[in-house]
Amino acid sequence: MKDVRRVAIIGAGIAGLVTAKTLVAQGLECAVFERGDRLGGVWADGYSNFGVQAPKELYEFPDWPMPKAAPHFTPGLIFQQYLENYVDHFEFRSCIRLSVCVTRLEPRSDGNSGWTVTTNGNTGHRTEDFDLVVIATGLYSDVPNKPSFPGEAEYRGVILHNSEVKTRDPLQGRNVAVVGYGKSAVDIAFEAAEVAKDVHMVFRETHWPVPRKVAGVLPFKWGALSRMASAFLPLYQRSTPVERLLHGVGKPLVWVFWRTFEIIIRLQCRLGMKIANGKNLVPAAPFETDTNGEGTIVTPPEFYPLLQQGRISAHRTEIARFTHNGIVLQDGTELEVDCVVLATGWKSDFEYLSDDARAALGTDEDGFYLYRHMLHPDLANLAFIGRATAVSNILTHSLQARWLAESIAGRVILPERNAMLGEIDEIKAWKRSWMPYSPVRSTRLFMHAQHYHDELMRDIGIDPLRKRGLFAPLKELLAPYQPADYQAIVAGNWETPIKPL
Repeated sequence: MKDVRRVAIIGAGIAGLVTAKTLVAQGLECAVFERGDRLGGVWADGYSNFGVQAPKELYEFPDWPMPKAAPHFTPGLIFQQYLENYVDHFEFRSCIRLSVCVTRLEPRSDGNSGWTVTTNGNTGHRTEDFDLVVIATGLYSDVPNKPSFPGEAEYRGVILHNSEVKTRDPLQGRNVAVVGYGKSAVDIAFEAAEVAKDVHMVFRETHWPVPRKVAGVLPFKWGALSRMASAFLPLYQRSTPVERLLHGVGKPLVWVFWRTFEIIIRLQCRLGMKIANGKNLVPAAPFETDTNGEGTIVTPPEFYPLLQQGRISAHRTEIARFTHNGIVLQDGTELEVDCVVLATGWKSDFEYLSDDARAALGTDEDGFYLYRHMLHPDLANLAFIGRATAVSNILTHSLQARWLAESIAGRVILPERNAMLGEIDEIKAWKRSWMPYSPVRSTRLFMHAQHYHDELMRDIGIDPLRKRGLFAPLKELLAPYQPADYQAIVAGNWETPIKPL
């Protein structure tokens, strides 16, 4: 990538914005293509009651702190304005092209490295050549995942994807069933509980919640985002000698650690409460593996009381079929509902990639795997930012953008093709050996993100130990890592740390 001068970035969400800001500061010409009419990605077009589920100190750009006046858990509309202010502060709004959709991406035909990007926007079709393309659309697209069910055609009610519930109006005064158990399902169920007649949640499996405060006292970041916590997780792909010792002779301690954690959460959230048909909310998988799957959320404290009070009825089963006035569940329960909201996620959409590019990425059911979650050696000058999910995605994407910038500058030396492919095979085998299946398992890191961040730092040549002060060694072990710890690195000024804004 040493000859990169002109960069196309697909998507103006968090990943695309931090990539543009980082590369523009390095003197590169960037064009950000955003299909929506506002920047922000999912934050520009969210459903009713959407917002950030992590506290604001965990979900902010390292070099652009969230305003002190912002709510502790930032609502979606406020967060979108925060992104607008970020763009203006770093002065790269002129790079962003709104209401422009990328329709085709093919290798350049002029003999130079890079890609030809075809777009469709207000000015019609346009074709441009770029030295590097960064796909920063993350895990979401404009294609909702809407499973079909027998009997839908005769159903007299309305079936919506959660992305279509922009206000409470579609839920007002109705009998509502929300399908799913992730963050969007909880958000929609909350909204429905305010205005609907009856509210039902239908889900196949439960997942371990992460309370905002463990035992009502300890903020979850202290129990999830420290180096000690990551050491107790199933061993990372490249674990340290201390971690291997802990999971060897210290294995009983690891087991006790997680079972104690489960007992606390089970009691705090009352997961043993009886729901429909005598079932409960206790997950089947252990906490340390389940929380690296699809449905882990930081639950608001009001959610479980609503279930306990019966304002939201929980059904641990799935839809068997629709009838003209409701749904029949697999356990035989019939629900009269006139609104069904499918909080069932999104489908990945890479139709603009050439056939050869999609073939190189592969067709694995758990998603395509990349070197450092960003590159594939057979797709030169094509990078992905945003395909690494963590507790604090905004921090992970910011560090990925810095790593990419340092790669372009020649300060990160990439290995040979076979070594990169070997690395991809290793992380694929590692994830499949213990992580629950998911269509995007290839992107999952969550609490293992600290290990990943350390790798990116070492690639760049930066000390991954970022804690400072008299008690730095103790803080390295016990204190949570958050965006502020990487402020100077993301700003590209780690030799001379910058002052907080």
